[in-house]
Amino acid sequence: MRRFCLALAWMLLLPLSFFPQSSEAFVFRKIVYSSPVEGLIHWGGKPLDELIVTRFLRSGGFEGGEYKDRATTNFTGEFKFGVVEQRRFFRPDLLSAHPHVSQSIEVEFEGQPYSIWSYQKPDFDLGTESDSGILRIDCDLSKFEQNSYGRIVRCKHNGVRQYE
Repeated sequence: MRRFCLALAWMLLLPLSFFPQSSEAFVFRKIVYSSPVEGLIHWGGKPLDELIVTRFLRSGGFEGGEYKDRATTNFTGEFKFGVVEQRRFFRPDLLSAHPHVSQSIEVEFEGQPYSIWSYQKPDFDLGTESDSGILRIDCDLSKFEQNSYGRIVRCKHNGVRQYE
């Protein structure tokens, strides 16, 4: 039985070696859903501390399709998120023509949610959301726009621009 299982595994993995991409593209490939994020949140230049910042990631690679984590601003208004990645045997989008990760970051201030970042990540590579590998956000919550979905802040950032 053990020989049969080993032979079956060998037969299933052998065809992967004939693809023109590196073997990491198919066997235990590192999937990056979000690169590191560093941010500063203030109100007209005054740092806001103890605010909860929430990062939402949506992709078929997560159980239930969504991942959420939180950070808290320190006394200088700064927060950080680490990289969100995993090694997978197959890419989560193997049957799709395009990878897709929807990213958004919100902060709650005085009972109101403020949307401060959103991006549609078109790949699973590290550092592609920004021009330096780490997304840096400088956000003045006093400059919000109110619409039917809530408060949106157009923060300064070093992120790549999807639409010009």
